[in-house]
Parts: sequence; C-alpha cells; structure tokens
Amino acid sequence: MQEQKRRQKRAADPAPTNGAGLRPDLTIRVNLGAFGSLGPGKIALMENISKHGSISSAGKKMRMSYRRAWLLVDEINHIFREPLVETQLGGSGGGGARLTKLGRDVVGRYRAIEGAAAMASAADLRALKASLPPRPPARSDS
Repeated sequence: MQEQKRRQKRAADPAPTNGAGLRPDLTIRVNLGAFGSLGPGKIALMENISKHGSISSAGKKMRMSYRRAWLLVDEINHIFREPLVETQLGGSGGGGARLTKLGRDVVGRYRAIEGAAAMASAADLRALKASLPPRPPARSDS
C-alpha cells in the first residue's frame, strides 16, 4: 500500500523536460518463503522505531495509522526466531519500542544487501536511464 502511494505520487509529479532527475532506482525485497518478506517499508518502519522510540511516532512519520504500524511490527516479529522490535507497556512515563539486537542486525544486513545490489547494478541503471526519452509518455485515463 505504501509503495502504491509512492508510485501515485511519482506519477503525479511533473517530469523534467530534459531527462535530468529521471533516475531509475532499485528496490530490494527479500522473500523469505513461507515466513514472509522484508522490504523497504518494514525496514523504514524499524529504523523510525529505533529513531523515535515508539511505534506510534514511527507510524506517524511514515503517514500510517498506529494500527497499520502495529500490525507490521507484529508481522516482523513473527518472521524471525526472535522478535525484532521490543515494546514496553505505557505507564506514568509512557510506553515505547526499540529494536532488539537481532532487529538491529537484520536492518544492517538488509541495508548491506541493498548497498551491494546498488553498486552491482549501477552501470546497468545508468544505461537504462540513458535509454529513457526526455519525458515520460502521456497517459490517457480513458
């Protein structure tokens, strides 16, 4: 859903006329078979939880509801043998969330995979960019 919103926003943005700023990019999704998958949205959510210390704040930062963020955290926590996000119940000081050691490791490994893939594909992405026309084709909504 988040990816779909990003695509819609990209499609709505005016395209540069000279091809500058048109940049093919690479999105990595690690499929873990029957366990699920790990992609840019879940990783960004975990990074935001680490940065802001709460699922609610991380979700707001990503423009998603608390429920959606919580459901993704629950999914993330059930993919691996140990939870990646640890939650603390509210109280006088309020609740919170943080990444576990395994959570930090998974985020680091995902970012390493992403970096290696970007380096390995850089020349091909440049070639694809060079093959693009100056403007995206007009789309008819009929």
